[in-house]
Amino acid sequence: MKRMKASWTVVAVSAALLGMVGCETAPETSGVLDEARSAVSAAEADPNVAKYAPTELDRARKLLINAEGAAKEKGAKDKNTAHYAYLATQMARISQQRAQEQVATARVKAGDTERQKILLAARENEVDEAKTQAHQAQAESQRLAALLENMQASQTSRGIVLTLDDVLFDTGKAQLKSGAERSIEQIASFLKENPDRRVQVEGFTDSQGADNYNLELSQSRADSVAMAIIHRGVDAQRVRALGYGEGYPVASNDSAGTRQLNRRVEIIVSNDNSEIPRRAAGAP
Repeated sequence: MKRMKASWTVVAVSAALLGMVGCETAPETSGVLDEARSAVSAAEADPNVAKYAPTELDRARKLLINAEGAAKEKGAKDKNTAHYAYLATQMARISQQRAQEQVATARVKAGDTERQKILLAARENEVDEAKTQAHQAQAESQRLAALLENMQASQTSRGIVLTLDDVLFDTGKAQLKSGAERSIEQIASFLKENPDRRVQVEGFTDSQGADNYNLELSQSRADSVAMAIIHRGVDAQRVRALGYGEGYPVASNDSAGTRQLNRRVEIIVSNDNSEIPRRAAGAP
C-alpha cells in the first residue's frame, strides 16, 4: 500500500516537470505579433520597397524588434508588445504603399518622357518636311526662271505664256516645222518635272479669209502643238487645245507685219494644279 502511494507521487511530480518544460519550449504567441512578422516579411520580399521606401521599411523592422523584445520580457499578450506589433504592421504596409506610389509615378514619368520624345520627333519631322518643301519650291522656282528665260516666255495671271509665231507653220498648214522642237521639248520637260501643272494650247489667225476657215486652221494648229507635247510623255488629260480663229488679236490687221503677229499659237502652263482661267472678253 505504501509502495503504491509512492508511485502515484512520482507520477504527479513528473507531470508537473513536463508541464514546466513545455512552457519553456513553447513560448507564448499572439495574433498581433504574428501579423507584424508577416507584414514586415512581405515588405522585405518586395524589391520595390527596398528601392523606393527604405526609410519606412527600416522603421517597420525596428518596431518589430521592439515588439519582439517586449514579448520576450513581458509576454506576447502584453500591451506594449501589442502596441509595437501594431505599429510595425502599419509601417510595413505604409512602406509597400509608398513603394507602389513611387512605381506608379515612375511609370507616368517614363510615359511622359516617351510622349515628349514622340512629340519632339514629330516636330523634327515637320521641320525636315518644311525644309524639303522649301528646297523643292526653290528648285522649281529656279527651273521656272530658266524656262522663262530660255523660251522668252512671260508670267501672267493665267500662267506661263510662250508664243510660237506663224513662221513655224507653212502658209495655210497646221504641221509644225522643226524650229518649234526646242520650245516643245522644254515645255514637255517642265511639265514632266511638275506633274500637278496643266497646259493649254491656243491657236489664232489674222482677219484674212473666212471666219470658219480661220477657226478651223487655228484649232488644227493648236491640236498639232498639243499632240507634240503629248508625244513627249505628258499625260493627255493635262493637255487642252483651243482654236480662237481671228479672235483676240495682239496687233492690228492693217499690214502684213501686224497680221503676222496675230497668226500665232500660245502655250499656257498653269500656275498650279487648277484649271487655266478662260480669256477675258476683249483681252488680247
